[in-house]
Amino acid sequence: MTDDDLCRMTATELLPLTQSGKVKAARLMRAVLDRIERLDKDTNGIANMDPEAAMADAEARDAALARGEAPGAFQGIPITAKDLLNVKGLPTESGSFAHKGLMPDADVEAVARLRRKGAIPFAKTATPEFGHKVITDCPTNGITRNPWDLSRSCGGSSGGTGVATAMGFGPLHLSSDGAGSGRIPASACGVAGIKPTWGLIPHESTTDVFGSFTVIGVMGRSIADLALGLNGMKGMDRRDPWSFGSPAAPITLPGDPVKAMKGMRVRVMMRTVNDWVDPEVEAAVLNAVSALTGAGAQEVAMIDDPVHDIASALTHMRAYQYGRFGHLVEEFGDRMDRTAKMSLTSNPHHSYDALAMALRARTDIFHNMEDLLDGTDVYVTPTITTPSLPIDQVQDAPLIVDGVDYGPLREAWYPYTVPQNASGHPAMSVPVGMSSKGIPIGMQIVGPWHSEATLLTVAAALEKLMPWADRWPPAAA
Repeated sequence: MTDDDLCRMTATELLPLTQSGKVKAARLMRAVLDRIERLDKDTNGIANMDPEAAMADAEARDAALARGEAPGAFQGIPITAKDLLNVKGLPTESGSFAHKGLMPDADVEAVARLRRKGAIPFAKTATPEFGHKVITDCPTNGITRNPWDLSRSCGGSSGGTGVATAMGFGPLHLSSDGAGSGRIPASACGVAGIKPTWGLIPHESTTDVFGSFTVIGVMGRSIADLALGLNGMKGMDRRDPWSFGSPAAPITLPGDPVKAMKGMRVRVMMRTVNDWVDPEVEAAVLNAVSALTGAGAQEVAMIDDPVHDIASALTHMRAYQYGRFGHLVEEFGDRMDRTAKMSLTSNPHHSYDALAMALRARTDIFHNMEDLLDGTDVYVTPTITTPSLPIDQVQDAPLIVDGVDYGPLREAWYPYTVPQNASGHPAMSVPVGMSSKGIPIGMQIVGPWHSEATLLTVAAALEKLMPWADRWPPAAA
């Protein structure tokens, strides 16, 4: 077995080897570090890492196993975390010179739980400044590119997480998702990623535990790995009030997820505030739905007027970001991303009236989501309306495809992913095909609160019916 073979294995496949000592944690970590050194020069998905500390941690795991200590549930598994999440020993720079070299005192709880179970958090993945946009480039780390086509974006704001997952820079990768930030790059990079229900994974480090839209999620190259990651991080933490409702039972997948599709009710929503969907994306999503119905799922009728007030939801998010980071503009504004600076600068859209409307709209979005889920087990959409974007796409510029202007990016490219952050519902992106230009296409699956097992079961059925794990981007060759 070569080192590249190890890097292409899932966490579920690796664990029996690392827990038994057949594969040393140090060998696995060295393989991952070497792969990053060799392959990440163009994709630029890793923002920070400490190879010496990572190797020391891996060697300590091996030594403990050799002494007869019981292996951890994540024994020796390398994990990365988006550079908005604290990892002790690595800076949390958030893609900003305002936080350059900022060292946290402790792991965020989700990371701490995995570390206590034997995982090795060894790297931070690239994000746009403060995670403010759906394209990953930032002042401190430059441009992060799509491994399937270096002339295209990897999406964002968990863009580096998507790249690391697609490239085999370890098997498990922690994202954060505030308006699709985990699902969008999962789709663009051809991997699976999930945003769980509010509170399933505690997010105690946010400054507004009651009002934040952001949820910690996970990306991987197999659905079993997503379940593994969620189970490793989930559970109550007294610092996060939403986590008090986190179910104690582990998330499990059926032995045959395809058989589990019999009787599963699926609603298809192809458009919302957007008028246009790339025909290849629409065809791929409908093909995936056909695969599910062929396995026994039942497609249920779409409800009327499935429109979400995503503009109000984003007003709420911008107000939160302004309150958290706006004070940094005076000192660091001349070194900030232009659109980050714009979003952190006071303007009439940050008025009391606008925020009050956004707060009311959040309740409306929740009710709209519940209406969409009434009479069905899940609903599905494209994750994004067209595969990836040109690398020079600007956040506040319109979506233009083949010379046609389809309007503002949030309404035209990612209208499907915003509502679940406002409402708290779980949602995930799963690969469902490739465009004629060789760019991945993703489908979003959405369900009721705490229905992660259902979402993952649908995704696992597609994983079996339409396999994707053996597809690796050219940059990973």
